[in-house]
Amino acid sequence: MLVYPLRSMKKFVTNILKYLIGFGIAAILIWWSLHNLSGKDLTDIKEALLRARFWLLVPVFAVLLASHWFRALRWKQLITPLGYQPAVVDLVCGLLIGYIANQVIPRAGEIVRCTTVARANKIPPEKIIGTMVAERAFDIVCLLLISLGTFIMEYDYIESYSAEIYHSLRHGLNAGGPARWLILGGLVLFALLCYWLVKKAKTNKLGRFIANIGHGLAEGLQSIKRVDNKPKFLLNTLLIWTCYVLATWLGCFALEETSHLNISTSIAMLVFGTFGIIVSPGGLGAYPIAIQKTLGLYGLDDNIGLATGWILWLAQFIFTIIFGLAAYCLLNYLKRPVHEKHSIHTA
Repeated sequence: MLVYPLRSMKKFVTNILKYLIGFGIAAILIWWSLHNLSGKDLTDIKEALLRARFWLLVPVFAVLLASHWFRALRWKQLITPLGYQPAVVDLVCGLLIGYIANQVIPRAGEIVRCTTVARANKIPPEKIIGTMVAERAFDIVCLLLISLGTFIMEYDYIESYSAEIYHSLRHGLNAGGPARWLILGGLVLFALLCYWLVKKAKTNKLGRFIANIGHGLAEGLQSIKRVDNKPKFLLNTLLIWTCYVLATWLGCFALEETSHLNISTSIAMLVFGTFGIIVSPGGLGAYPIAIQKTLGLYGLDDNIGLATGWILWLAQFIFTIIFGLAAYCLLNYLKRPVHEKHSIHTA
């Protein structure tokens, strides 16, 4: 009789741990990016943020909203073969609400957006979740392809910067002080991770885990075969990623020092920034560092790179909060009377 309460408690504790770990990583990354900065560095970053042309982020918001619209159109293509026709506006609202949920509870956004759309359109949630898995599987493939293309196109920059990082780490170990302990701590954590992976592999748990992920991705990609208009599906995908690149590029105009950056640099920023978002909830702490290090590839000052990272992160955060709350109000307050009126009429 205590099985279900224990399972619920275990799930609750697991979620709390995920929450604490996620924001703990974010806090450590923020501290790590700031603790070695001098007073002049902090002043430079502050001045860069104060002189930023934040009004230029308005076009960024418009492009991000367009990316959500194209994503909703693509998502509807996956739902339609199941026999349901949700409104595109409902799908856009579900996406926006899901993103705002990710800011509060790590990895909760996917489930929230599915249940939101399912409730608004009277669709079984498990069917919506299946389409989300398919969509994410396709996005992972797209991200890997774009990452590979970026690595090939920007190989010279990446190679030179990797050598610079190696020499910096070597110097940090030889110099001693806090830097040495941070590097050694990171190496110890990496060694422990490798040990854990090897141990899991010996018990076949890791193999089953990887196999399950691969199986889920394969099933998700296979479900795309049921889409009626595949060229339209690919076009929507292209438009989604084009909007992401365009939003990143437009965001660079907020600072004079980054207004000269081209599209290829914006693609690199998008790729590394996306991996930064995966590391911590909403990319807090990790995204600005990823942008800083990416711009370092192209010789930009670290302070400007960090300021640019925080500007772009703030743009996404503000967009998520404003439009996420608007989407919640639209679905739960503005559309509710219409649904209730319709149900009374049909009765």
